[in-house]
Amino acid sequence: MLGNLCCLILSVAVIFSYSVALTNEQSVFGLKLVQTHLTQDHNKFHHIIGLAQNDLNMTLDKIFVHAIILDESNTILGNYSSQVEVHPLNPSEETPFDVLIYDKNYNSLIRNYTVDLTYEEAKTNKRDLEILSTSSKLDVTGFYYISGRIINNLNIVSNSTTIIAALNDKNGDLIGIWKAQSEPYNIPPFSTASFTIPVTDRIQGPIINNYTLYSNNS
Repeated sequence: MLGNLCCLILSVAVIFSYSVALTNEQSVFGLKLVQTHLTQDHNKFHHIIGLAQNDLNMTLDKIFVHAIILDESNTILGNYSSQVEVHPLNPSEETPFDVLIYDKNYNSLIRNYTVDLTYEEAKTNKRDLEILSTSSKLDVTGFYYISGRIINNLNIVSNSTTIIAALNDKNGDLIGIWKAQSEPYNIPPFSTASFTIPVTDRIQGPIINNYTLYSNNS
């Protein structure tokens, strides 16, 4: 696995096309970049993973991460993007994100990267999910499993309910973002469901020290 690389620039652009250069733990227009890391999985794909926090007093939606990878001379190699895992995002909430660098031809060339976040103000937020209990284990094959139960506190069905795990090593650094749907994935009002998140990357399994769980639905 590659060592963590520092994010050179974070520019956060809102729907009015404002932008500004940021570093880790700075914020503008309501989004704060908490962490970013460049990692490589067991299939030799690179990922830019991280956490972003909503610092505004309103809910945000349609949040996308746009990453540019750079070589040692800061020449652009490629552009990649992904939606964040938790959306809409309420005030003070965090969301993990995982941008897959799907072109392995750049593996040996990547030296730096930039991250850009775009978002809009949300009108409503249907997510009201609570994780009740969790357990985890590393099995003899090197796979790590996170299991638990989640409750839907809404008076409507929680559709396509997803639980997301942000994994940390002993230094507190992010090493992976994993997710799975609840069983059942459509949870009736005020009902519970189970979930199991399998971490099938044998590189990450043995070095997981702790994790943070997030939930999302549609």
